[in-house]
Amino acid sequence: MTTAELRPVTGGPAWLVIQLLERCNLRCNMCYEWGETGAYKSLPGLAELDLDVLLNRLEECLPGKPHVEFFGGEPLLYRGIWKLLRVLGEAGCEVAFPTNGTTLPRHAHRLVSANPIRVWVSLDGPREINDAQRGEGVYDRAVRGIDAIDRLKHESGHPYPELGVAFIVTPGNHHTIEEFFAELDLSRLGAVSIEMQSYVTAAQHRHYARVAHEKFGVMTTPSAAAYVRDPAVFASVDADLVACQMRRVRDECRERGIRFFSQPRTLESETIAAYLSADWTAMADHHKRCAVPWMYAEISARGDVTTCHSFYDITIGNIYDRSLIDIWHGERAAEVRSHLRRELFSICTACARYYAASAHPIARATARPRNDS
Repeated sequence: MTTAELRPVTGGPAWLVIQLLERCNLRCNMCYEWGETGAYKSLPGLAELDLDVLLNRLEECLPGKPHVEFFGGEPLLYRGIWKLLRVLGEAGCEVAFPTNGTTLPRHAHRLVSANPIRVWVSLDGPREINDAQRGEGVYDRAVRGIDAIDRLKHESGHPYPELGVAFIVTPGNHHTIEEFFAELDLSRLGAVSIEMQSYVTAAQHRHYARVAHEKFGVMTTPSAAAYVRDPAVFASVDADLVACQMRRVRDECRERGIRFFSQPRTLESETIAAYLSADWTAMADHHKRCAVPWMYAEISARGDVTTCHSFYDITIGNIYDRSLIDIWHGERAAEVRSHLRRELFSICTACARYYAASAHPIARATARPRNDS
């Protein structure tokens, strides 16, 4: 990555992610928000972005037509999502977002009319396996939603939203990857993503917390803490089996013209094994720089703006206080980028953007989902 590639864009962010709300109707056991170690379970109240404030802050960014993604919680629970989709669509912005799929059957008509470019549906295996991770009945509702959207697209002649399925690999489902995608009707999909469960070690979190405090004055780091896992929990995962299955699904997708994404990107046993054992430097995808903070901003449901996804501990401003453009070009943002120019945070290896951020992160990464794994 050259110095030129690390220069901030002159306008606003080219890639914008908006966490619409913290609320979710599921309690997926591996979720860093609402799962077993979920950070949101101890919050005194749940935040939801004020639609009028959000639209006001977005207005000055829209001439640049940023790629926009929604996030949650569950984005389809946000009451202002339909107006937001309309405004962004009229401005010529491409919009994509993940969903747990449970409300897709009743929202299918509106989604086809609203025309987001892509909707990622989270499914983690055959019915029994998926529902063990996400909740009883979730699989059937999500598949009904996929069926409904696909049918309505054909009836109306609308090409969008393109449907993607995102699969999070965990100890409980790692043996079912190929089985699941063999059962799924791939003809309805435009994209597939298979991602290893994101995590950080306790040592990584301690280092990050120290840097956050000493360099940025941040006293607590609950967002990062929610990712902490002992690598021992992945001891039962067969890296050879996972790599082999992921390659077979990738090859099938390529034959069908379906976009394929993965975390990590290199699907070799050695890289998967290194990931599972937290031996990050042994991974083929390990790198010491990331271009994302120079083109990316994320707005949390509390209005906080960050240059990284999901790690909301080190913020660069809040849209309830200042405009997004001012925040993007502000002193705090410059401080964060200056630090990341010298070294990444220790927790960066847990970020999906880290594995997508090569020479052309916008081209490679914005098509991918980021699920609550």
